[in-house]
Amino acid sequence: MRLSGFAGTGPIKGISVFVAGYALVDLVPVLLPDTSVLQGLRVQDLADVLLVFLLVALYVRLGLQADLWRSWSLRGLNALALVMMVQGHSIHLAANAIAGDLGVEGGGLADGGAHPGASFGLIDFLDEHWGHTELHLAFLIMAALFIARSRPVRDDSAVPRGSAGGRVELLVAAFVYGVLLAGDAVEGQTVPLMLPAGIALCVWGLWPYLSGGSRSAERAPVSLHRRFFAVSLAVAAASLLVYGLVMRGYPQFSAL
Repeated sequence: MRLSGFAGTGPIKGISVFVAGYALVDLVPVLLPDTSVLQGLRVQDLADVLLVFLLVALYVRLGLQADLWRSWSLRGLNALALVMMVQGHSIHLAANAIAGDLGVEGGGLADGGAHPGASFGLIDFLDEHWGHTELHLAFLIMAALFIARSRPVRDDSAVPRGSAGGRVELLVAAFVYGVLLAGDAVEGQTVPLMLPAGIALCVWGLWPYLSGGSRSAERAPVSLHRRFFAVSLAVAAASLLVYGLVMRGYPQFSAL
């Protein structure tokens, strides 16, 4: 059974749509006002509730394009990663919403907060440690699946020979996604997970080129999606290294 009807456009356009959607999921809650609208829930929280469904749809759509749902074992691994993604995001969302309702700001209680400091310790663990770690681990599992099991592109239809535009679009998409991942790792305090995993997955994904050059890669075609995720993770790792050197650590953007 093939689940290909939802795949839609060509591979490069599909990757660009994925990155654009991921940017929306990442940035829209940050740009929305911090206004309470429903039982202490803020506009940002309500947007997060809806955007997680977009996040899942983006990964499913990209996986269908890469033929990553072609067997029951792959479907099971995809489903596991997506469940982890939703659960991690949900824990993060719930902890954020509770923090806003209790008046927790920047690692302590806001002025006038009447709740004990122990509440912050639990909120911080659920949000910054459990929720973000599970969410970002799911991203890395999905990247590993695309690197390991996406179908190779065996003709020039995805990136026509001599087409600089297609290659530039793919590189821009990989750069944007990599920078977003790095930003998520810094703000989510998951750099100890994202940095080594990003380096390892990047080397694995680009190994056909690193081990034998372009001729070897031509003899054994490498999936376009594999290249995208490998280069994205290289960008993420490089961004984290530069940020760490410049800032002499990894302070959250919201704490600067």
